[in-house]
Amino acid sequence: MSEAKICQAICSGVVRAIRDERQRQGLSMERLAEKAGISKGMVSLVERELRNPTLDTVLRLARALKLDPGGVIKRVSGEAVSGERR
Repeated sequence: MSEAKICQAICSGVVRAIRDERQRQGLSMERLAEKAGISKGMVSLVERELRNPTLDTVLRLARALKLDPGGVIKRVSGEAVSGERR
């Protein structure tokens, strides 16, 4: 897999993890946006993978969900490299 495809797979994996955790916690996009200090539109664009989140956005979303961003990135990086998906 090319480096660009690995990077995209990691980004997609991080986005999936954030979306899955938001849904698991029963939060609306609007509530997550409020907690993270970003717009609901940005949450929607990120979750639908229409926009790649900046590191700042990932950190804000992870913090709002009480996720360890480093742990999420490490897990999805391993999955992307090995071709797995949880």
